[in-house]
Amino acid sequence: MIFDRPTSSELIKAVMDFLDTKIKDELPPHLAFKLRITNNVLGMVQREIDQGETLQQEVYDAMQNLMHSDELTTKKLSELIKDGKIDLKDEDLKDLLAILSKNKIAVDNPNYSTYKKLIK
Repeated sequence: MIFDRPTSSELIKAVMDFLDTKIKDELPPHLAFKLRITNNVLGMVQREIDQGETLQQEVYDAMQNLMHSDELTTKKLSELIKDGKIDLKDEDLKDLLAILSKNKIAVDNPNYSTYKKLIK
């Protein structure tokens, strides 16, 4: 990376910590709730920065294995399924959908209980 420290991820973490430790207790309940939402969004951004490239590559590899196409998008995948070019019973499709779901949850909400079971 061209930039030194702090990294984008470290800066986001610092803002989250500041909001949580210095600001949260000074807010009325309705604003404290909004602050929790803000921290959740910042956490998602941080996880996407930290893990996004790896998670995305895993999905692309599974898509390439299934679709054998230059256009690796969920839109193209849905078109192939809709047009009957990929069977819903296809094991590679099931694997792809599991990877896609697992990786999405890894960014969106890694504390989700089902996700924790999936990664064991």
